[in-house]
Amino acid sequence: MRKTSLFRVVALFFISTLLLTSCKPAATVTPTEPIPTETGSVETTDEVVQPNTSAPTTEEAPTPTLNQPTPTLIVETRLPPEQWREWPVIPELTGREQAIHQLGLSQGNDPTNFSKVGDCQAIKSVLMGIYDQPDRYILAENEAYLQETIDHFTGSFNRDGQSVRGGYNAAAVLSPIWANPEACQPGESPIECEERIHNPSFVIISLEVWWEGRTVERYEEYMRQIIEFYIDNGVVPILSTKADNVEGDHRINLATARLAYEYHIPLWNFWLAVQPMPNHGIDPTRDGFHISYAAWTVRSYTALQALDAVWRGVRAQETAAETPAVTPEPTVEFAKINMTPAPVAPPVPLEGEKIVFSLEQRSGEVTESAGIFTYDSATQTLYQILDSGYRLHDIDPTGTALLVSQGSQLFISDQKGATRLITDKLAITGRDASAFWMPDGIHLVVLTEQADVRTLRLVNPTSDNWQSIAEGNIAGMIKPTSDSTFYWYEGLCDPDSTCEDNTLWRTQTGVSKSFSEHGKVGFSNDGETYAWTETTEGTTIILYTRTADQALQDYLYLPGNRMVDIAWSPFNNRLVLLTVTRSDYSGKSSDARIFVVDTDTMSHLEYYAFPGLNPTVHWQADAGSLLLTSTLPTDNGYQLHFRVMSLTSGLFETLNENLLIESEDFITIGQLFWIFP
Repeated sequence: MRKTSLFRVVALFFISTLLLTSCKPAATVTPTEPIPTETGSVETTDEVVQPNTSAPTTEEAPTPTLNQPTPTLIVETRLPPEQWREWPVIPELTGREQAIHQLGLSQGNDPTNFSKVGDCQAIKSVLMGIYDQPDRYILAENEAYLQETIDHFTGSFNRDGQSVRGGYNAAAVLSPIWANPEACQPGESPIECEERIHNPSFVIISLEVWWEGRTVERYEEYMRQIIEFYIDNGVVPILSTKADNVEGDHRINLATARLAYEYHIPLWNFWLAVQPMPNHGIDPTRDGFHISYAAWTVRSYTALQALDAVWRGVRAQETAAETPAVTPEPTVEFAKINMTPAPVAPPVPLEGEKIVFSLEQRSGEVTESAGIFTYDSATQTLYQILDSGYRLHDIDPTGTALLVSQGSQLFISDQKGATRLITDKLAITGRDASAFWMPDGIHLVVLTEQADVRTLRLVNPTSDNWQSIAEGNIAGMIKPTSDSTFYWYEGLCDPDSTCEDNTLWRTQTGVSKSFSEHGKVGFSNDGETYAWTETTEGTTIILYTRTADQALQDYLYLPGNRMVDIAWSPFNNRLVLLTVTRSDYSGKSSDARIFVVDTDTMSHLEYYAFPGLNPTVHWQADAGSLLLTSTLPTDNGYQLHFRVMSLTSGLFETLNENLLIESEDFITIGQLFWIFP
């Protein structure tokens, strides 16, 4: 393999340094210029630093033995956790790794994937990213056995995934607040999201940030949840010690060793690996936390050795992946949803102002519809229309007939819960973009799937007349605003109904044409104008409006780097947008900012920000108020957050005093309609 040019190494160094600097504020320093060596390690102009895998002594550290290891499973011969400083860099196996790995293979985990959970010192530029870039590393002859491991896990090294961000700690990776909403499902934590997307068989857990005032007991509590999550999902956890000692007594490393010992899982002792280095691998010019650039190489190399040792210790069982055991779906126990007022069965159809909504509840990795409800704001009464398992899709123009589904079955329901089956071939059952009422209040447009073919159909449920509109890779559609025009997204969907909306298509008089490449498009209620947003420079959303014949375009700059909801007013001359600023460093989003835009003048007003996860916004019939909803974390779980905001005063009126819905599990609004007499 060819050497990396000095220019490229220096360039890569400065780019990576900028990334790492974002972990914590610290003084900027220009380090000694790195020079590539023949063995792929990094040397500075002062000295050569080689990875060390044995215990340090007062004398010069010995050269590590790099011959291909032959792993031997043991029951428990490790030193006690209190002697963690003497534990080897490369993990000793205890035998439990094979049992965890075999469970994962039986559940369909990918044996060629591993993930990382960590902060800024786990990002790909610091931890193993080079091993997906053949021109960035060179293995010596006695290191050649590692190439097999590199080849086996190709594609997992140079990615951060969803569970690595600057500033992440053991609490953050367990909270949906820190999850990327563009990749993760509502209620998913970063580790749940990464496990679903990447489906790993191994995970390296390196959560090093110590926050002053946090106790080691709290760290252990969160780490136990992380470890048990991965063990339950058949993913072999590899824990890591940290190089720093900012807490003063190494209690984080001791706690990590105790957890590895208790759960009989591997520990990569990175602390030991950097002890022979200058300042023990810590950058002396910074904050006592960040490791030096030279230590990056030791970090990546010893992590690769640790992954290699664990993989070789379990792969004898990997043949089971060819014929995985069939395991029954786990029984999921959802926490009770507490509602005040307690819901009752509706005696008659409601005629006054009301809110019709469905609830979704998430426990672990399973999301379930928790029922469909109506709230009468005049009598402050909550009615339950349908039980758990039913999903709300739409409500007819009169506000009385609901379009609901249960699995692949689609029904029309009245407000007392009496249902009539329309089809049992509904496509993409976990999504609310598969069935709508047409504006005439008579017909339906339904996305069906039969023999793996998705077809968009116009349905007259009275005469049972079905007409095909379009078919193909249809990922969902937009609620029609015209009886003759249909908009639908081309894209692919996973079995869990996670879909990727690509090109927007328009079908008129039986002819389908590509309409727009924009992901989320909002049409005015008369269908004459549509709006979409784009993010530029990572900080500002540009709102565009355009007539449906694509003849006119106008735009407006709005703060924020993510648009989370958009809704047109009933009179088609205003729209409301909710935007957030999501940190590319930590992944956390700000409260939602509320902008009401006059599309005639492309001017806007901003109102008070709205807190919570998964915020949504809805217009009052006279366009004088907005209804906003979100999910708020509480000390005991989560609570739905309802507010009515006057556009005249900008003040909020809370519904939570009269409508309180909370659960230990994550809950959120599925669909919501604000109905007026």
